[in-house]
Amino acid sequence: MRGTRVSSTTIILAILAMAVIALADLSLKQSAGKISPSLGTLIYAATSIVIPLAWAAWTKRTSGLNASVEGVCWSVAVGLLFSVFTGLMFVIFSRGVELSVGSPAIRMGGIVLAAILGIVVFREGITFRYLAGFALTAVGVFLVVTR
Repeated sequence: MRGTRVSSTTIILAILAMAVIALADLSLKQSAGKISPSLGTLIYAATSIVIPLAWAAWTKRTSGLNASVEGVCWSVAVGLLFSVFTGLMFVIFSRGVELSVGSPAIRMGGIVLAAILGIVVFREGITFRYLAGFALTAVGVFLVVTR
């Protein structure tokens, strides 16, 4: 997406998303070891319905909801995968992995894999600068994990 400009609203939303995921990881680390991973994941799944339910109800009232079978199927996949991810994070943190090591390493690794999927599945562009970013990310993961 060479030359694509990102709006300031999108940047603010991205920063907000970063803060939310950081606080979620902090909360996950704080609860790991104090609750069984399966129960922690169940509570995560049960409570995570509150905000989307309110948002969907508001959207339905103001502009209407739309859905396709494909959209529903992919959304189910997202829910299942995030639940598995959360369960794995509970197990990882309950085994003593530090937040400052585990979260960045796992997330950066996931970012790299997601980028590879974007290139392979969606045929998104790749440049030398992009490859340099991959290399720096790999070095960053190594440095974080080995401290």
